[in-house]
Amino acid sequence: MYSRLIYFYSLELLFRLTYIFISFVFCLSIASLNSHSLLFFEFYPFIRLGQKKFIVINVMDLFNTLWLLIIFKSLFFIFPYWLFHLYKFNSSSWYKYQLKFFKRLLLWFTSLYFIYFFLFYFFILPCVLFLLTKLNVGHNSLFEVFMEFRILSYVKWVLTFQYFISSLNLIFFIVILNFYFFFKLNSIYFIIKYCRKFFICVILFILFLLIPPDGFIQGCLVGFIFLIFEAVFLFVCYKWCYKNKF
Repeated sequence: MYSRLIYFYSLELLFRLTYIFISFVFCLSIASLNSHSLLFFEFYPFIRLGQKKFIVINVMDLFNTLWLLIIFKSLFFIFPYWLFHLYKFNSSSWYKYQLKFFKRLLLWFTSLYFIYFFLFYFFILPCVLFLLTKLNVGHNSLFEVFMEFRILSYVKWVLTFQYFISSLNLIFFIVILNFYFFFKLNSIYFIIKYCRKFFICVILFILFLLIPPDGFIQGCLVGFIFLIFEAVFLFVCYKWCYKNKF
């Protein structure tokens, strides 16, 4: 009995993994055929600043850039599909409430996944690039400095920055879910009330080690972190007062 179940589950798992792999290969093929559109989409935030020049040291830089973008973007778009197959694979062994919870979590995660992708490329990345490129020396100086970017270094930096920000958002989302499901509202209120300054200092210390030493960026980051914690604390206070009232 158990050996037969193991056989069928292994067969289904192999089928789903093969299906995901074939879908990934199709994504690679489509991205390879539309590599110029992929490059334009990746460089669009940089083009909005009026910068249209990149340095290519050798031919392999352009080749490595294309394959780096093709692989990473294919993995990015195939990831929600992998979560969907994970849900279908576990649907025969989980309870209904577990499936309902995972389905709702999957829906929220996928929505936030693509909302973040849109916000990053059209709002966050252009602002960061503007702050980094405003250090250019003007014409009134004794000499002029022209800033040009290497195409491979730019793509590596954008991908690293994107996945770093997405990892922070994922950690923040997991922490909120843990507080929501495993802590009582009174405990959350007292933790945020008495420990939020400590959390703010730790988060700012870690971020200041990673971001460039620019005063404007650091000031905006401090204000943004304080705003997030105060908004969460205000929401918890509202929920706690509403619960005690009724």
